[in-house]
Amino acid sequence: MQSRVMDHKFVFILLVSATLIAPLSGCIWDEENRAKLDLGVAPETNSLANSPTYRDTIGSLGYFDGMGAMRVRGYGLVVGLGKNGSADCPRRVRERLIQTMYKHYHASSRMVGSRAISPESLIEDKDTAVVVVTGDIPPAASTGARFDVSVTALPGTQTKSLVGGRLYTTDLEVYRTMPSGVSITGKILARASGPLFSNPFSGDDAATKSNVRQGTVVSGGHATKDRRLRFVVNPPSYRRAQQIEERINAQFSGSTRVANAASPSFVNINIPRSFESDTGHFLELVKSLFISRDPAFEATRARALAKELARSDAPHARIALCLEGLGRESLPVLDELYASTLDYVSFHASVAGLRLNDHVAADRMALFSRDEGSPFRFKAIRALGETVQMPSTAITLRELLHDDDPRVQVGAYEQLRKRNDRSIVSRPIGRDNYILDLIPTSKTSFVYVKRQNQRRIALFGNDLHLQLPLLYRSPDGSVTISADGSDDLLTILRTVVSTGTTSPPIHAPNNLAQLAILLGDDPGVDSNGEATGLGLDYGAVVRALHELCEEKSIRATFMLEEPNVAELFGPSRAMGRPESEL
Repeated sequence: MQSRVMDHKFVFILLVSATLIAPLSGCIWDEENRAKLDLGVAPETNSLANSPTYRDTIGSLGYFDGMGAMRVRGYGLVVGLGKNGSADCPRRVRERLIQTMYKHYHASSRMVGSRAISPESLIEDKDTAVVVVTGDIPPAASTGARFDVSVTALPGTQTKSLVGGRLYTTDLEVYRTMPSGVSITGKILARASGPLFSNPFSGDDAATKSNVRQGTVVSGGHATKDRRLRFVVNPPSYRRAQQIEERINAQFSGSTRVANAASPSFVNINIPRSFESDTGHFLELVKSLFISRDPAFEATRARALAKELARSDAPHARIALCLEGLGRESLPVLDELYASTLDYVSFHASVAGLRLNDHVAADRMALFSRDEGSPFRFKAIRALGETVQMPSTAITLRELLHDDDPRVQVGAYEQLRKRNDRSIVSRPIGRDNYILDLIPTSKTSFVYVKRQNQRRIALFGNDLHLQLPLLYRSPDGSVTISADGSDDLLTILRTVVSTGTTSPPIHAPNNLAQLAILLGDDPGVDSNGEATGLGLDYGAVVRALHELCEEKSIRATFMLEEPNVAELFGPSRAMGRPESEL
């Protein structure tokens, strides 16, 4: 059997993409990180002005600048569309796109096994389409930070569908409203590339029907420059700026200076490496640091914060940050609060203690994570996941993988995955298609699919297989899976929709994990001539798993990550409301 059924042009596309499309790596910004960021530009001078959580803190002396997301945009080329693309493209956009493609791909050079293909000929082919790519670089993002990008076919063009396509590397620049047909020029701040993910669950009504001329490259954008982050001293004072610099650097000591007082008005901030995946927490912690390090002041303020914490309307999360900023000197006070009969007092005290690596706080937090009736259960799961220095927290999270509530299982899985915990077996599928995670210890069986920030499919349960007989055919006819029940093998046919060419029958074992690997892995054969991958994109594999679950061909529940998945861990923070940080 041929390892790939496609023409030489698309072979060329895949070859150049293999060396130029970056893998899923670097800092990936998610809703949890965004929820922690205070997007306001002014200090909280009203409700917190007289609170011990605000007086004498760095946050009372100014505010962070540059905390809004930065919209970037560019023109790019999507390939692999069969006959659904279009050569339509305004002249100035076309000229700029050609220049970009020559810069990134050197497409005019001859390659072994394929003829040279120029950017001009690619744009003219109906297998491709010129698109508009937009994304938002997160606040405080460093070089390499990942974010999702939206891809839309140019308005007014004849492009029929972007489903199954792949975005060539595209330069992204600061977004500005431009007249129709005028190319975007400016400083390149990010790039984007990768396979498009289109909604595989479109319905017939307008509310659920997807637009096939649009798609998302999940985690496809990456920042090429650090975003400037600085603290604005208000009113300007060089003495205050120096005090802020000294206090921050004392809190976050290391080989690289975190703060630098550049002028009476600004203190430049560098995110410490240990906080690169939790920038929101870092920024809120900086604002909650007290300028004074006098032991008598710290002891008095710790007692005042403990008293404040008992109030039901107090900014509990801010108090936890202030106690964390005081360091281990606050542990005697926290130890008294862990056993409070007020659950919000006990929980937020445990948050501060956990971040200070107190094992008593870890034990208390484990109780919250196991309590079915606690309003802090999901927040406790996240807090346990963030404490990587304490092995006991991982043990608790592994236990939660056996919980009866799938939401709890997913919450524990998400935190263990971030820690690269041994309880989760991960395998990359294809060059950059998706990651397959296996959680065999789960006592319930379900398929969990992410659609934000990362392309991941998680299979919960041991020895998942398909119920025979079965017959599945994808809506576009690209893959057919069947089994008559006479044996325990699946028969798969792979069809190239653009040409109508169909592969010989491919036999695969009746195992869900092996099926997910075969469907999504790069096309190829092993030494015995058996197919090792069929090259289906992430959306096509997700659709197949969803349909098989819905038809009960897989005895497992299908769970798709919702856009507000962060709500599992507490509501996102409204602008300027630090008290809802957790």
